[in-house]
Amino acid sequence: MLTSNPVYMAVAVVLALIILLGVIKKLIKLVLVAGAILVLWVAYMVWAGEEVSVETIKEELQSGVEAVKEKASKAREDIKESVEKSIEEKTENQLNKILPNKNNL
Repeated sequence: MLTSNPVYMAVAVVLALIILLGVIKKLIKLVLVAGAILVLWVAYMVWAGEEVSVETIKEELQSGVEAVKEKASKAREDIKESVEKSIEEKTENQLNKILPNKNNL
């Protein structure tokens, strides 16, 4: 249904790109904030005189990466559901305009 009309396909592609760019922008911000927190944490540990081991940094980084992956996966699923719902609603509205008495058929 969506692929049969090039205008709908173009609109869907543009919407998907806008949403994708928004997600990428948020992920970049998340990575920058996590990096800043990591740098501040290492600076505090050095200032406090505690030893900062490579293993500890690896563990912290790994947990941060896992958190980012989970958030990205959830965001992707939310976006996918949102786009599908939006497309379904718009096609339903268009069908209602074209076939107003479709329930009587």
